[in-house]
Amino acid sequence: MRIIFFGTGKFGLPSLKKLFGSGHDIVAVVTQPDRKRGRGWNMLPTSIKAFAEKAAPGVETLQPEEAGGAAFLKTLREKNADVFIVVDYGQYLAKEILDMPAKCCINLHPSLLPKYRGASPVSWAILNGETKTGNTVIKMSKKMDAGDIILQAEMEIGEDENAPELSSRLAQMGAALLLKTLNEIETGNMHPRKQNEARVSYAPKLQKQDGKVNWERPAVDIVRQVRALQPWPGAFTLLNGKTLKIFAAEIAARIKEGPIPGTIVDGDKFIVKTSSGAIRINTLQLEGKKEMNVREFLKGYKLISGNMLGE
Repeated sequence: MRIIFFGTGKFGLPSLKKLFGSGHDIVAVVTQPDRKRGRGWNMLPTSIKAFAEKAAPGVETLQPEEAGGAAFLKTLREKNADVFIVVDYGQYLAKEILDMPAKCCINLHPSLLPKYRGASPVSWAILNGETKTGNTVIKMSKKMDAGDIILQAEMEIGEDENAPELSSRLAQMGAALLLKTLNEIETGNMHPRKQNEARVSYAPKLQKQDGKVNWERPAVDIVRQVRALQPWPGAFTLLNGKTLKIFAAEIAARIKEGPIPGTIVDGDKFIVKTSSGAIRINTLQLEGKKEMNVREFLKGYKLISGNMLGE
């Protein structure tokens, strides 16, 4: 089949890689425009563009500022694609685009829809203490993530797994699920089913303030926050007025009740009291310093038991 792939972030890379080796005709790759990023603020391509140009230099890469522009729509029509595949693209696609391919437009979403519709399903699944998640391939509709379900696959969430680790595993699983979906489309064995609207939940786009640690919450919630909000916005607090980023933490052994939440109860191990239990901070970065493990940090920084984290 003739396929156009829409994607921008790293989550779509395994899918595009499998598509290039699938025998299907990838007639174009659509991705976001190059943006200024990194320490040098240089103009850089998206992960998808960089991979596509190296892996399949003969495939045209399209980078519209707005996916609804007349010139872009004309180019899409001229490709005469059978299927559009959308994986972590980052732009809204109008009904005119969704109706354009000869067969259908499909989307790979990293959740068990109808749970966690929206921009950040992996992070919110961890934040909410889910024990399992998965991928869903839907036939796209005008309403975001609300299309009919074609295929789903379930996955357990590791007890200590963070968002990038889980996303990487989901990306690999999703690539295989997409190929299975394409086979069903090509053979006419696709049987989409409606989503149960009564079970819908949402995973809104993460905000900077989502990373601010509230020490009045239980230890288990704060550890989930640390795992869920990598790489951005990251969990953070204040240590003596400086921002402290927390990259890894664990629930500490049981401690005596008494200190108020946010109190450093063991300066030699960086254990901090929460509203219920305590956490040990294992990997961190203090403002103006590099990321390091707690042992490296404590060699150069004296923590005083009884001092407070936060504002």
